[in-house]
Amino acid sequence: MAIRFSIVIPTYNRVQQLLLTLTSFESQTYPKHLFEVIVADDGSTDGTKEMVERFQPTYPLVYVFHQEQRGRSTIRNLGLQHAKGLYIIFCDADFLVLPEFIRIVSRYHRKYPKAVLSGFPHSWDDAYTHYHPDFSPEEKEHFRNALMQANLWNPEFEAATDIIPLITQEDILHQTDALSKVVIPSKVPPNIKKQFAKTDVAPWMLMVTRCVSFRRSHLIRSGGFNERFVLYGLEDWDLGYRLHRLKIPFHCIKEVVGYHQEHPTSLRGNLLNIENLKIMFETYGFNDSSLNLFALVPPSEDLEIYKNTLRVLRRGTRSKLTRSSALLLRRTLRIAAKEFYQQNHTQAHKKSLRWIKKKAKNRKSRVAHVLREMLQKTEKLVE
Repeated sequence: MAIRFSIVIPTYNRVQQLLLTLTSFESQTYPKHLFEVIVADDGSTDGTKEMVERFQPTYPLVYVFHQEQRGRSTIRNLGLQHAKGLYIIFCDADFLVLPEFIRIVSRYHRKYPKAVLSGFPHSWDDAYTHYHPDFSPEEKEHFRNALMQANLWNPEFEAATDIIPLITQEDILHQTDALSKVVIPSKVPPNIKKQFAKTDVAPWMLMVTRCVSFRRSHLIRSGGFNERFVLYGLEDWDLGYRLHRLKIPFHCIKEVVGYHQEHPTSLRGNLLNIENLKIMFETYGFNDSSLNLFALVPPSEDLEIYKNTLRVLRRGTRSKLTRSSALLLRRTLRIAAKEFYQQNHTQAHKKSLRWIKKKAKNRKSRVAHVLREMLQKTEKLVE
């Protein structure tokens, strides 16, 4: 029978976490002959290749690699090239999936066969599967507090110079209660999770490759990941934006399907990579307010304000009473994005902002209020 799901796991120097993630697919309740796992290795130097080659799963496992690191988008596309499934699931090397993971994804795809399905925001919680000596002092304190509450703290961690596993393959295979003891609730505020799940504006933000699934044909049609994105940040939202432009719907999976294996924040990148945002502006231009707004209100910094601004703009555009203010807001956001991209503080931009500010001065609608807020932020960009 044909492969239905291809799980693509891009990785770079995450051998300890990847081992547990691969093991977690051994515990899937979904038939193992109906899915494959593709590890796409972006030039790891920590023994990832040897570990994967030693791993003997009961499901099909494919290992592909670059000899040297070439970037997050390129390695994801390499994994995609080897996928055979009707659906692609992108899963991070540090995302420890629960036994019902693929079965739940399959159930959602039966309900939404053409949609992008995201594990966010309901699978945002972390788990301390390892102690990392590279944890920052604050991270070590959080680690110590969490393990003390679970009665798992060992003072020897303080002097450790190597990564120490807290969860073993046997814990995963035999579904012991060890994992439940090291799960830590996400620090993401409830209102942000709620905003993330809403798809009325910018639904493409559900495209987070830690855990996301969609038809392989849609991914091929969209062109895959933009390989100009090398560093961390925005490469998944860029793809999500293109899928959205193809009118592909987005839905979030409401069940918890896995846990992020906590690691030092130094391994992460900047959520809003400025150069990658400039690539998006080069690619799509300055006609979409949902992209232009990134220049003033990065969603990674304040998702609630970002989405509410788009909602106010949409409502304002639909009403004759506020349409002119909405158009001024669109123009302001366009100026902000161009200034962010060009950074040349043109007199034309300054003149336009003065004119918009004069027009908006005595208006009292909600759109006008937001317009004035965005004008203030834009004025700082062009100073």
